[in-house]
Amino acid sequence: MGMVVSNISINGSTAEIYFIDIPTEILSALRRIIIEEVPTMAVDNVLVLENNSILHDEVLAHRIAMIPFNSEKAIEKYNSPEKCVECLQCEGCYSRAYLEVSNEDSERKVVYAREIRTEDPEIAPAIPDIPIIVLGKGQKISMELELRLGRGKEHIKWSPVSISVLLSVPSIEYDLTSCSNLSECLKCISSYNEKLANQISEEKKGSMKLEKFQNTSLLRFCEEKTCSGCIKVNYLDNERILRFESSGSLSPQTILKISLEILREKLENLEKMISEIEGEA
Repeated sequence: MGMVVSNISINGSTAEIYFIDIPTEILSALRRIIIEEVPTMAVDNVLVLENNSILHDEVLAHRIAMIPFNSEKAIEKYNSPEKCVECLQCEGCYSRAYLEVSNEDSERKVVYAREIRTEDPEIAPAIPDIPIIVLGKGQKISMELELRLGRGKEHIKWSPVSISVLLSVPSIEYDLTSCSNLSECLKCISSYNEKLANQISEEKKGSMKLEKFQNTSLLRFCEEKTCSGCIKVNYLDNERILRFESSGSLSPQTILKISLEILREKLENLEKMISEIEGEA
């Protein structure tokens, strides 16, 4: 059987891709590329014009820098991070934004990400309700922001995901005919998943994949404590699930598309380097 992408499931900001017979090294590289190399827009420079809040300028700037911004159009319009990282005045690198909020009358005022005004209407906070700071009465913040494309390997604020993990697919072998503590074993498995416990109880002996039950910590506890000799939890060598969750700056579809393009380019470059070395030998 050749390498297979068995299933791609996208639910809101979360994506899961089921791989069969694809080397773990390739999948691990894809996972790292998703975290570190897919570009997004984020605040790079902050000019604080006024701040009499309880937060120091540096803390406030850091909070704002960690806010994800919509980047679907930005990755097409703005120059790549490599062109802009050392260039402060280059055209096509930076977009400006502004944050100016004061609290004149209230005892407290929460400042949210949605109050950041961007010059480019296609770049805005991806999650408008992120709280930035609470201003007391008479307090004010005013600042100018510069945003540019960057990659997670430069700073995690540019990473398009909050998580990116490679999961093993568990399986279970069971034989209740030789189980000395059957009731306690089934009770333990039921606390993990009641449907699984009922199925095992009915079939008595067999095995199954548990691709829908990826967190098997409790099941392994049952195996060790109450189901010794009754069940055995294994992990398939040739099947993996890649799961990642977008921070909101890019859709899961865009993240997957760009990361695969980067992976292909890296593999092509590696193949070219190997061919050159072999040609010199």
